[in-house]
Amino acid sequence: MELKSYQKEVIADLARYLELVVELQSPAKAYQTLWNEKNVLVGFGGMPNYVNVLPGVPHVCAKVPTGGGKTYIAASSLRTIFDAMPQRRAKAVVWLVPSEAILTQTRKALENPSHPYRQQLDVDFGGRVQVYSKEQALMGQNFTPSAVTEQLSLFVLSYDSFRTSKKEGRKAYQENGYLAEFAKWMDDPSVLLADTDETALIQVIRYLNPVVIVDESHHATSDLSVEMLQNFNPSFVFDLTATPKKKSNIISFVDAARLKKANMVKLPVIVYNRKSQADVYGDAIAIRAKLEAQAKREQETSGRYIRPIVLFQAQPRNNADSTTYEKIKKTLVDGGIAEKEIAIKTGDKDELKNVDLLSPDCPIRYIITVNALKEGWDCPFAYVLATVANRTSTVDVEQILGRVLRLPYTQKNSSEVLNLSYVITSSADFHQTLEKVVTGLNSAGFSSRDYRAQDVDVPVIAPPTAETEQLPIVTPPADEPDLPEVDGSDLKSRFEAATHEAEQSVQDGTMQSDPMLSQALQQNKTYEDEINQAENTALSQAPLEVRDKMNQFRMNEEFADEAVALRFPQFMLETGPSLFSEAHETLELEHLEGGFSLRDKNAHVDFTTVNAEMARVDVDDSKDSTAKAWRLSGGDSAFFREWFNTQPSEKRLSLCKGIIKQKLSKMNCVNDRELDEYIDRVIGTMSEDQLSELEQSPYPYVVKIQGKVKELIAQHRSSVFDTWLEQDKISCLPNYALPAVISPTAFTSMVPKSLYTAEEDMNEYEFKVVWALSELGNVKWWHRNISRLGFQINGPVHAYPDIIVMLHSGKVLMVETKGDHLDNDESKEKAKIGDQWAKLAGKQYKYYMVFETKQPDYPGAYSLERFMEIVKKL
Repeated sequence: MELKSYQKEVIADLARYLELVVELQSPAKAYQTLWNEKNVLVGFGGMPNYVNVLPGVPHVCAKVPTGGGKTYIAASSLRTIFDAMPQRRAKAVVWLVPSEAILTQTRKALENPSHPYRQQLDVDFGGRVQVYSKEQALMGQNFTPSAVTEQLSLFVLSYDSFRTSKKEGRKAYQENGYLAEFAKWMDDPSVLLADTDETALIQVIRYLNPVVIVDESHHATSDLSVEMLQNFNPSFVFDLTATPKKKSNIISFVDAARLKKANMVKLPVIVYNRKSQADVYGDAIAIRAKLEAQAKREQETSGRYIRPIVLFQAQPRNNADSTTYEKIKKTLVDGGIAEKEIAIKTGDKDELKNVDLLSPDCPIRYIITVNALKEGWDCPFAYVLATVANRTSTVDVEQILGRVLRLPYTQKNSSEVLNLSYVITSSADFHQTLEKVVTGLNSAGFSSRDYRAQDVDVPVIAPPTAETEQLPIVTPPADEPDLPEVDGSDLKSRFEAATHEAEQSVQDGTMQSDPMLSQALQQNKTYEDEINQAENTALSQAPLEVRDKMNQFRMNEEFADEAVALRFPQFMLETGPSLFSEAHETLELEHLEGGFSLRDKNAHVDFTTVNAEMARVDVDDSKDSTAKAWRLSGGDSAFFREWFNTQPSEKRLSLCKGIIKQKLSKMNCVNDRELDEYIDRVIGTMSEDQLSELEQSPYPYVVKIQGKVKELIAQHRSSVFDTWLEQDKISCLPNYALPAVISPTAFTSMVPKSLYTAEEDMNEYEFKVVWALSELGNVKWWHRNISRLGFQINGPVHAYPDIIVMLHSGKVLMVETKGDHLDNDESKEKAKIGDQWAKLAGKQYKYYMVFETKQPDYPGAYSLERFMEIVKKL
């Protein structure tokens, strides 16, 4: 099981946030910087300011809708979190879930060696993973000080299990003889809770300073929940939910479009309103039969087994639930449905217990419930939600709508009707029903854009509202009898007809003859067209929740037509045409890293500056904002150092090598075996004093060795690039299109001739260059290229020109501004790449690295005075 692209982006957002926490030593500053890098404001008019719920503890959230794989994201995020942390003596995770049902489901998955969640953890942590229930931890089962220092210890707990207000929660705060061994191991009393025995489970977990994963975190916002989190003494808290609450520090959003493209969900939801309860039964049975016929046809080619299921949601009845359910069941049986195909799932009757609904041997095709499936239940075969109530009632579909949204096997079906979900209702007030559908979508992390509705045989008496676009509002008729009788014989004839139609549709290979499903296909096409036609801009690619927090500046009309048609050249790698790709693809750094080897590389690392760096500590003085467990100094984290110093000297060197390898093995182009040999060679060059310092404080040495390896990789990239240029494997071809809209967080509209109505703000020197250019008669327009998001010269290092200039002659200038103090090897390398790019891009394109006063002697570099002389005459 591989991460989907949007799941990788969530983890990339998390990784970047953690990098910033380490760099800035402030959770709040890291949060603001992360969003600013995405061109999103923080504060008034933008993303909410960071909320420091747990002082000193980074606490962030990812919004992932139902069906988006939150648990897999969480499992895959743990290595990213621990790799970013300063070294620690133990890796512990508290995994919190909101209910016993989800607790059981999650723990089984994480304990099962063949489950993708556990497989991911085993890969990331070398198979050294131990999952504990609360009961196992209380009994000390496989839970000792020596065990926790050698493994990932994962405690799967419910929210209530550690709340002191609950009887079950209080057990974790009591003296515990099974954990007495930990009392000797915990040598820092300041970490422990006051007035609580040192052998209590809560004390042990506190001392482990765990990472906390909060699943469905919208359930854990009360004061008691915050107190519980504080009691765990977390080093980091990562919330995952479809519906974040106000105080959530959201660093990553996933929207419906991403899930739809990744084939995770059955969207849009097609909502039908029928004129009677008989129609609800009849259409639910008919659609299910037709979907199953399509599924059988699909199985012949794909091999994937799908048995579509209808959820019949009944109207709650205070003291007569069983009567209601049995009545629905009898109606279905009278309609020709075999009794073995029907199951009831209520608070007091569970016919789904120990039933594998995904098994081909399972006969169940209809499930009758109210809200018993609202959580801890997951069946991607559920396709149809049919609400059974009188026409003047509105059933609370929001509680279980999410149960029909998951797409089986997360793979798109060739029959589009199997990629959608369906809601069938009979309501006199369809508008109110749709509000419930929207609420249900919201509860699952989706929006009102993710459904389409068909109101059948109900007269329109008012125009549609903005909220329900194509949907008519209708007048409720007089009260009807509660749960009206449905003629079983009529239902049976409809069922038989639907079965026949389903078989016919398979033979015809089309669903167009079926009015309900053909409408669904049309609505789906409209929905997918809206997703696919989005512009390729930072704004359009941002999740919907973020777009209104971004600035929007379009091209000035006088330049727009010409600028939109431009395609700036970039380096392209010749791959040769194939069935699946073009003859060229955009050159990436990974292409140039192939063949890298450490075996023949110099192992000398300059450690002479380590002492000075060890003495420097860059942290925020504010006690509340400093990331205490992430604080880096020359001596690494105190938590790790105290433990490290207790180890035998012969083990320390081995541990140091392990720390260095852990940091460097994240580089994809580095071979692990070669890395082991290289680390041994580097350590072999170190003096006795340096070895002693390495064993006392590994982190500064890790940084130095990491820097050396990065330098070697950069040299390899450059060498490969030059070789491939000579061999004509790399071309410079039109590729990059300017976005129609830009969204800088800070902007200016002061300087004339700008391409966009406003441009990204600039420093004093950049302003000086742009003003000078705008005054030239031969300059048509200029654009402040947005770093990391705009045009890049994609050589062995990536260079982002600061300013792009269009002349009236049609020439395009890529200008990189540099203060004189930046005349260094890095600038020389970028200037070289820019000069190579300009020579290959053609006479229309020029590249200039412009220093304030200096005139370096390498190609592509100019003083401002010399640059302006040249441009005036172009």
